[in-house]
Amino acid sequence: MTAQFARGFRLHLPHGQVLDGAELPNGRAFVMDDPYWGLGSTARTVELLQAGYPGARIEWPEQPPATDEEPC
Repeated sequence: MTAQFARGFRLHLPHGQVLDGAELPNGRAFVMDDPYWGLGSTARTVELLQAGYPGARIEWPEQPPATDEEPC
């Protein structure tokens, strides 16, 4: 049996700040809002967590980095 681990993601806020987060094997998720003090936000799901940050988008590691450049 293989153990499941958390899956990391980045939460991109509309004003440009990027928060590190993780989705746990049970579906719960958290982000580190203030890494200096170790404060964060948690939710039952990634979708509910993202809903708490209007206009934010999730970047998963398997996704290619988003660019604002138009194709040639």
